[in-house]
Amino acid sequence: MEKNQYFKAEALRYLILAAQRQGNRWLNDMLKGIGLTASQAEVLRVLHERRGISLKELGKLLICESGSPSRLVERIVRDGLAEKIVHTKDSRYVTLQLTQIGEEKEQLVESMEQQMYNRLNHIYSDKELEFMCTLLSRFLEGQPISEALKERGFEIK
Repeated sequence: MEKNQYFKAEALRYLILAAQRQGNRWLNDMLKGIGLTASQAEVLRVLHERRGISLKELGKLLICESGSPSRLVERIVRDGLAEKIVHTKDSRYVTLQLTQIGEEKEQLVESMEQQMYNRLNHIYSDKELEFMCTLLSRFLEGQPISEALKERGFEIK
C-alpha cells in the first residue's frame, strides 16, 4: 500500500473506530451478564445522576444515541427498570425515574464501568489519558455531541 498524504489521518480514523468498538465489546461482554446493552446502561446511569428528567432532556445528555431515545426508553420501561411519571398539572409533561430494580442494575453498571476504567488506567498513565482527552476534545469541539459531554461534566478543551 502506497502511503499518501492522508495516511496518518486515515490511520487515526480507523484507530478511533477500532478503540471505540473494542471498548464497547469490553463493556457489552460485562453487561451481557445482567441483560443490558451499553446504550441501556448509559440511560440507567444518566437517569440515576439526573433524577426526574424528561425524555427530551435525556436525549440531550446521551452519547450513545442521537435524536430521541424513545425506543430505548420504552424498552427500559417495559423491562421494569424505569417508570414514566406524569406531571400532576400538565399531563403532556412526563419525567423518567429509575425503579428499585433499575437502581440496583445501575449500581451493577457503575461497578462494571469502574472495572473498565481500571483496565484503561492499567494500560495508560494519568498523563497519557489526559493527553488523549485533550486531543479528542479538540476534534469534538464545536460539534453538537460536545454539548452532551459538557452537560455531563466532561471538559472539552
